[in-house]
Amino acid sequence: MKKNIVVVVSILVVLAFALSACAPAAPEKVIETVVVEKEVEKVVEKTVVVEEQAADPMMAAKEFLAGKKVCSVLPGPVNDAGWTTSAYNGLINLRDNFGMEIAYREETKVEEAEAVMREYAEAGCALIHAHGFEYADQIDAVAAEYPDIQFFQTSRCFGKEPNVIGNCYSTGEGGYFLGMMMASITKTGKTAYIVGTSYPNLDWQPEMSRQAAKDLGKDVVIDEVAVGSWGDPAKAKELTKGLIEQDYDVFVLLSDAGDTGIVEAIREGREAGKDILAISWVKDKNYLAPEFVIGGWEEKVWKQMENSAVAFATKGTPLGQDMPQGLADGVCGLNPTYGLIPPEVEKLVFDAYHKYAEDPTSLPNLQVRTDL
Repeated sequence: MKKNIVVVVSILVVLAFALSACAPAAPEKVIETVVVEKEVEKVVEKTVVVEEQAADPMMAAKEFLAGKKVCSVLPGPVNDAGWTTSAYNGLINLRDNFGMEIAYREETKVEEAEAVMREYAEAGCALIHAHGFEYADQIDAVAAEYPDIQFFQTSRCFGKEPNVIGNCYSTGEGGYFLGMMMASITKTGKTAYIVGTSYPNLDWQPEMSRQAAKDLGKDVVIDEVAVGSWGDPAKAKELTKGLIEQDYDVFVLLSDAGDTGIVEAIREGREAGKDILAISWVKDKNYLAPEFVIGGWEEKVWKQMENSAVAFATKGTPLGQDMPQGLADGVCGLNPTYGLIPPEVEKLVFDAYHKYAEDPTSLPNLQVRTDL
């Protein structure tokens, strides 16, 4: 009687790989075990094409940054619910999602910044961050002394070779859309930005607000009033009360810790019978007063900080680079209005916003600046 013979055949494998970095891997022959229930041997070849997968740049950046330290000089307290809080959130993102160690100095005066950054450099910080336009001279001075360390500054459109990245928003976009809103909701024709301090990159926002009002055919006052500090609620409240007495009825919250003072002044004005609204800037501040604070314009500082760190990681050594970014880069945009403005105004603003996002030429008078 004929018996079936089970033969196990192992096929030797030959792998050939191209030595060129640009050439794809050669086809691979794999070892395959074949069970043959016949009296003859059977040889089976199987060819597998191995495709080299491109490395994930974000994963590579995370591997490069993990364990390194990022150190920040901050102008205000991390709980100011505005500009400094946004930088703190950026540090937390780098810590939690990139494995970095973090350090920061709150309420750093301009005259202190250079010494603080020099201490950071000596302490082994791989990235040193200055959060604000006011620190430009100081970061440039220290960066020149430590060319092997990556420095980066927010609210500054221009970098500096060989190791300073300048992060800023492509300024003008937020100002234009909030200008449309301000001009359409004011009943007195008087509105104002209440800012901590004035500087060129910020100043262009109210300028574009005025342009937006003009484009709508609205004769509206859009002022910029500086508190003189990013952490003085009492002064911010005093200034706002004075403007309310002059019939200003729409305010943009742009004074960081001072915003709580603006909100207090508006609340008191509303209790006295005045119809006053506030519009957020930097982040959605509706939680400060849900009954009258509109979501407004958000600046995603955490994303800009991440982009700087990833640019450094991608190169592998410090770089000097201009990094102005805007709506198209996902670092800013409009927040909800919470039903605090008329539906037709919301539709007007958001329709223009979405159309511009698809086609920036749709608003020819919106001038974006990246040189401030």
